[in-house]
Amino acid sequence: MKKLEINTAVHYNLMGKFGDEGVENMVRKVILCLLQIVVQYISGVLIFIFIGSLPVLLRDLTFDTEGYFKSIKDLAIKIFTLTGLTYNGQHEMLPAVMGRFFYSMTTLGTALIAATAAAFLLSYLLVLFFEKQKDYILSFIEIIRSVPDVLWMFLLQAVVIWVFKTFGVKFVQTTSLGTDHQAFLLPLISLSLPLFLFLTQIIVLKIFEELDQQYILLAKAKGLSYFYMLNVHVLRNISQDLQGHFKTIVWMMLSTLVMVEYIFNLDGLMLFNIKHISVELFVFSCILFFTPFFLIYRLIDFRRLTL
Repeated sequence: MKKLEINTAVHYNLMGKFGDEGVENMVRKVILCLLQIVVQYISGVLIFIFIGSLPVLLRDLTFDTEGYFKSIKDLAIKIFTLTGLTYNGQHEMLPAVMGRFFYSMTTLGTALIAATAAAFLLSYLLVLFFEKQKDYILSFIEIIRSVPDVLWMFLLQAVVIWVFKTFGVKFVQTTSLGTDHQAFLLPLISLSLPLFLFLTQIIVLKIFEELDQQYILLAKAKGLSYFYMLNVHVLRNISQDLQGHFKTIVWMMLSTLVMVEYIFNLDGLMLFNIKHISVELFVFSCILFFTPFFLIYRLIDFRRLTL
């Protein structure tokens, strides 16, 4: 009885807020949005299958269209049913891939959190204490960003090796050598450093742009503290700009992850693809990386739709 009363109250609350037509339109929009998400996801998976099968189309420097469409059909059946997926033509793919995928995503997520936290911390320090020197600091960050990522990775390894040879102290693992000797700190720094520099530039510039807006002058006239305006009003407004850069951030980190796993010999999915070149493995790996980020993009859009 209580559950029925609650549902009835919610129904009348929605009716009062939106009206009958408003509720129906909202439900219709949600259903259409969900259908659109499903269609977009299936389309994305099919695109990966089409692209992954291109080597069959160009086999022996001739256009094998019949073999190409047969490869698309066979690969689509295997992926949508999750049966018969193998690498090297004989080993079952799912047990070998899933663990490495979660390892790569854990590395990616840890680096993303670390880079974002460090970028906000440095941005706050620049805004609060080094406002006059911000142009010089941002120029210095731009110079550091111009250094190739691979060079930073080799420099980090070289520093650790030099310290070990000079002082006999090995404070971090330079490369992964089995389960007992896993490199963690250097890959984390190498993966998060480009993102950290990129985010710091964006956050600092956006903060100062917001601080020049009229509503900040109004807030100052009302006696609001600088720290309150920075944390509540400015941070809320720049969050939309950061969401707009999310796709750039993802592609930046994925491209760097390939080099990080190769150079530091991490047992992730990127290195596994390099060691075992296979159409099925490549396409399935792309779909695995595509899925979580696609869902994040769509959830953000869905949230904007329902607000």
